[in-house]
Amino acid sequence: MSDQQAQQLTLSFVGWANGSGRESKVAAGFARYAQALMRIDNAVSVTGGDIDDKFLQKLFTTEEIRSMGILAQYMNETGLLTANNHERLQTSLERLIERQLLEVAGKSWESDVRGFYRFMQAKEKPLSLRSIKVYLHVAIQLLQHSQVSRAAYLSDTALEQYLRKSPGSTASASAFVSYLRATGLVSLRLQIQKKAGQLPTAAHRAREVRRIQDRLEHVIRRHERLPLIAKLVSILFGARLEHVLQLRMDQLALSASGAKVFLKDEWVDAPQEVAALMREMAARPSSAQESGESWVFPGRMASDHLSTAAVQYHLDKLNA
Repeated sequence: MSDQQAQQLTLSFVGWANGSGRESKVAAGFARYAQALMRIDNAVSVTGGDIDDKFLQKLFTTEEIRSMGILAQYMNETGLLTANNHERLQTSLERLIERQLLEVAGKSWESDVRGFYRFMQAKEKPLSLRSIKVYLHVAIQLLQHSQVSRAAYLSDTALEQYLRKSPGSTASASAFVSYLRATGLVSLRLQIQKKAGQLPTAAHRAREVRRIQDRLEHVIRRHERLPLIAKLVSILFGARLEHVLQLRMDQLALSASGAKVFLKDEWVDAPQEVAALMREMAARPSSAQESGESWVFPGRMASDHLSTAAVQYHLDKLNA
């Protein structure tokens, strides 16, 4: 039964591609798709489980799913992948953290790493899974590089030597150093030199807004307009781009008098410069309007929103 599932998946994917005019894309990426399908086939043979969202997320990382191209699109459209990009990323990070903790099992300083992990989990202001993964990685690297049996034996010299080897890890190492200080295990000195950041001036923001608006007057294709509109909304609302990209259709409120957007936990009046663009975002085909949960700025797959990388790509073209 398991082998039949994998075979049926392959046949269904090829049939879907042929039926939707994607034969050339399948041919161009055949080796990549075949490798992923073979991996699924092998995993099904071993586990005997059903090929579903949970199975695929356990088998592949978020980056691997992204790299599958139209195979990932097929899985999404046929319901095999039901989680959106954010959910897949969270699952992937959880798996990576579990792997980190498993890899320190049996080490003399295992309890120090696990104690640090519990310390981060207990913080009043929760840390992101990405931050936890990075902080754990740096803590493990520091302990390995210093060749100590326990974190209590770390010295300032060992810390300095590690940071000379990995200068980009200073900020992340500060989390582990703070934990060691807070628990009284050891008191290390760590000085982080912060570079004076230069915030964009009002004049700079105005120039960027004008440049994007000028470009929008000449861009017709929707996939080119979406990233520019997202960036424009981010600037004019003073909101982080990733938060703008996560807007859903039910977070737009349109009326004859104007438009409102739900950002930063409140409804905000849309500036005149983007009110018309907000209406454009809401003007979707009926299939996309069936649910208020659809993305305002959709990505290549219906379940994913536009990525910051995609926005940056179009901004780079604008500035070229």
